Amino acid sequence: MLPPRIIIRPATVTASNPLDAASHTYIVLSQSEYRIIVEQAPLLIWRADTSGKCNYFNERWLAFTGRTFQEELGDGWSSGVHKDDLDRCMRTYLDALKRREGFEMEYRLRRYDGEYRWLLDAGGPIHDAAGQFIGFVGTCIDITDRVEARAALARATLKGLGFAT
Repeated sequence: MLPPRIIIRPATVTASNPLDAASHTYIVLSQSEYRIIVEQAPLLIWRADTSGKCNYFNERWLAFTGRTFQEELGDGWSSGVHKDDLDRCMRTYLDALKRREGFEMEYRLRRYDGEYRWLLDAGGPIHDAAGQFIGFVGTCIDITDRVEARAALARATLKGLGFAT
């Protein structure tokens, strides 16, 4: 018996461009190939159930935080959020969950070495094959260099305008 396969079809279906096998390339991935992509992509990936409790973190997330899967489960991940960002972070996340709408936010998360790094976290609702809401999935990228560059530019602008920094 062949393993289940996932079909990725990078195509836009329109009336003038119907999706058919003759005009499009199909990439077929095995579950193990798909898992490699999800686990090793240069993104921190998480998933939450309908209550907002996180039930999945990819390998990159766990390597970034230096914490175990069990430590991150549920709301455990939030213990790594910087105290100055925690309330805003949780409010943004839980409001989006309640509305079942996507969100994007920046916050600091403690890395395995204790340094707080700025992340851009984008999440959105996911649905099963029947269209039933089953939770959220999200990705985070480290944007610390960008945040620090914006701050340096702001300081330089203020200094250029004659303000002490």
